[in-house]
Amino acid sequence: MKHATGMARHVRLALACGLLGWAAFGQAQDGRWEDQPRQPEASEIKPLADKAIVNDLKRAGDRLVAVGERGHILLSDDGDKWRQVQAPVRAMLTRVTFVDDRNGWAVGHDGSVLRTTDAGESWELRHWDAAWGRPFYDAIFTTPERGLVIGSNGRMLRTEDGGQSWEEVSNEVFDTGFHLYEIERLDGGALMIAGERGFLARSLDDGESWQMIEPPYIGSYFGVIPVGPHSAVLYGLQGKVFRAIDVRELTILDDPMAYDPFINESVTDPQMLAAMGWQAFENPVVESLFGGSLYEDGGAGTLVLVGVDGTIVSGSADQAQLAPVQSPTDQPLSDVIVQAERLLMSSRTGMQTAGKPQ
Repeated sequence: MKHATGMARHVRLALACGLLGWAAFGQAQDGRWEDQPRQPEASEIKPLADKAIVNDLKRAGDRLVAVGERGHILLSDDGDKWRQVQAPVRAMLTRVTFVDDRNGWAVGHDGSVLRTTDAGESWELRHWDAAWGRPFYDAIFTTPERGLVIGSNGRMLRTEDGGQSWEEVSNEVFDTGFHLYEIERLDGGALMIAGERGFLARSLDDGESWQMIEPPYIGSYFGVIPVGPHSAVLYGLQGKVFRAIDVRELTILDDPMAYDPFINESVTDPQMLAAMGWQAFENPVVESLFGGSLYEDGGAGTLVLVGVDGTIVSGSADQAQLAPVQSPTDQPLSDVIVQAERLLMSSRTGMQTAGKPQ
């Protein structure tokens, strides 16, 4: 009976799509939709927004800000009670970031870039590209006015005036066309990007030029965590986690266009990895990891990473060894922050909490 119900749902969906398709065709034929690009619509305030998909959460001073599906933006002062504020788009929002306690940015689908100057209470649309129709996955700002956004198919935009205007960043590294998932600034100033199918890139001059890094693993990387001034931990598919010992010394690909993830092979030998500037973590979990944090625990840096099927792993950043942590859910977890003695995590079904690893 369950299978039959699922089949019926698929049939209804297919029928609905077909009817919508014919309606669109008819309106295009009589000219009503010609030369009328889709316009952004403000998000709707929903009573169960905090139970829906949440993709990312960050701190803005003492406040917590989370973003997710249909333009949902949630605010909380304690991580327990959340309230939704209106966004200027209904597009899926993928990432939120803050420069300081008040100035922040959110990015998402349809080329959406949103700005707040009041710790998330209100948001202004600063970029929208429904014709492109693809997502930005991350943003990084050094000041409220100056920053980069990255996303699908190697697209990167730069602004110097708080999003009033944007410049496409061109570089042969991004001509490879791989999706760019996360960008982070290390304490020493280097920028590092994690992307799909083994794509890794660095900039040692604040984003003016970029170099493609020879990856240790030919699979997607979903996140970068700065560890010390010039080191970083990268994580992604199949529970793979690596530490770049010194990002400035990593092996660089002279010809990014020659890189082929279907031909290049992952490196597993520890000595070969070390020669490339990498160290692989021991991880008993093989589920993909989507988000992570580093926190100080008794003077030592402790990693906590989350991902598919409610996966949580944790361990010392220096020892390169991870262990599983009991999870409150089997739903995908997308990001995590440490709050007092607990973990606060975004997920497919809203916020989740778990005890801080001991």
